[in-house]
Amino acid sequence: MTIKEFDIQNALGSLSFHMKLKLAINSNTPKKILTILSTDKDWNVRRKVADNPNTPKRILTKLSKDKHWNVRWRVVENTNTPKKILTILSTDKNWSVRCSIAGNSNTPKKILAILSTDKDEYVR
Repeated sequence: MTIKEFDIQNALGSLSFHMKLKLAINSNTPKKILTILSTDKDWNVRRKVADNPNTPKRILTKLSKDKHWNVRWRVVENTNTPKKILTILSTDKNWSVRCSIAGNSNTPKKILAILSTDKDEYVR
């Protein structure tokens, strides 16, 4: 799908949920489309955008503040997430988000040390 086709379908509201998911997970989806999908009302679409390795860092930063923990969880699993965001999310209220930070190869060692003493046993 071209950006023009996407813009038209999106403006008309004719872009299906399943098409949005397909676009969000496709590594060839243009960054402009990923940026638009990152504001979708459905957290499942935003979660898939957070998973995409081509999602721009500024969008990952924005998604790191998402109200739904599952979106933040996918942000910390994306290897393109900036270290600053990993550091901020290391204190997330959801244990799954904190736990997944350890799996990101960009997580600073200082943060790993702090997480090793987390109050939740699954994080440690």
